[in-house]
Amino acid sequence: MAAVVTAFAVYLTHGLLVMDVREGGEGGPGPRFFPVLVLVLAWVVAAGLALDAVRERRRAHREVRAVGDGAVGDGDEPGTAPTDWRAVALVAATFAVFTAVLVPLGWLVAGTWLFWGTAQALGSRRRLFDAGVALAVASVVQLAFGAGLGLNLPAGLLGL
Repeated sequence: MAAVVTAFAVYLTHGLLVMDVREGGEGGPGPRFFPVLVLVLAWVVAAGLALDAVRERRRAHREVRAVGDGAVGDGDEPGTAPTDWRAVALVAATFAVFTAVLVPLGWLVAGTWLFWGTAQALGSRRRLFDAGVALAVASVVQLAFGAGLGLNLPAGLLGL
């Protein structure tokens, strides 16, 4: 996972370096502000995952040496956990629907779907509460982009 996030961070770094932006003139944070935040976060997460992987590998190596013959516990590899492929598929499907409906329905509707669908895919069963929280988060993101950054997210149905 560390390699995947690092590759994503490298891709974002390249994109930021080649971004064609007119500098100067505008007050407040410019169009590079949000991409820089995401880029810094991606590098921090990549470094954290790499550090965690190194620590886990060292811990597993010490456990194997301590047992002596290489057998650990019930035969499972140390530090492994099963992957919930159903949740992974549901989050991917939620994101696919989000990308398909973003422009025609707008950010507020599509973003609410994205946040609500992800919460449901990850196991939440408080559907109405999650919908309210998802709408609130999508609204805050809309305000942050519009008022804070001066960028307009797709209005969709609500812009008619």
